[in-house]
Amino acid sequence: MDNELSPGLSIIHANRLEDLRELVARWTVSHPLRPLEPELFIVQSNGMAQWLKLALAADEGAGICAAVDMQLPARFLWAAYRAVLGEDEVPPVSSFDKSRLLWRLLRMLPALCREESFSTLAKFLKADNDFRKHYQLACRLADLYDQYQVYRADWLADWARGIDRLKGPRGAVPLPAEQLWQARLWRRLLDDVPAAERQGSRAALHQRFMRAVEAGGPRPG
Repeated sequence: MDNELSPGLSIIHANRLEDLRELVARWTVSHPLRPLEPELFIVQSNGMAQWLKLALAADEGAGICAAVDMQLPARFLWAAYRAVLGEDEVPPVSSFDKSRLLWRLLRMLPALCREESFSTLAKFLKADNDFRKHYQLACRLADLYDQYQVYRADWLADWARGIDRLKGPRGAVPLPAEQLWQARLWRRLLDDVPAAERQGSRAALHQRFMRAVEAGGPRPG
């Protein structure tokens, strides 16, 4: 059987996830990959990955779902950056990875909350004697900036240059006054990372990645 697939992109819309799942299951059956070659799925969350695995196992899978690689968007994009820009240019793990951001933020929050520009955060952390709120806030902020790196790299690039604005389909608008702390905190995070590692954020790498893809040319290595 010829398993070679022609390059291309098909976009399929459906109102129900179950309908999309059924289409994916049919596609994998009618277009099997080579033996031991994993099927790659990009999913929005770990919960979605588990749901899809169980669903694929139920669709003529005899209770088995094997040789599948479920990846979150951030992991997939990071692998793409390394493939296009070169492994020498992109480390295996970013200094701005969510897990690293969490502990960096947890360390920085006590000092930041003594500054007037971060009074919004200080109000949330008031009377946090056991540091539970500090940890919760660090988790939320790490997730927020992780999402920004994936979906709003253009915002972070502007904030890094001191341009406090939000780009949208109708142009750019100033960052609301009550949200200015987000841009300031991103700059403080950049300052806290060694200079040699600052270009390792997904926001910075995404800009380089897009320029490299648009320019074409051979892959590094």
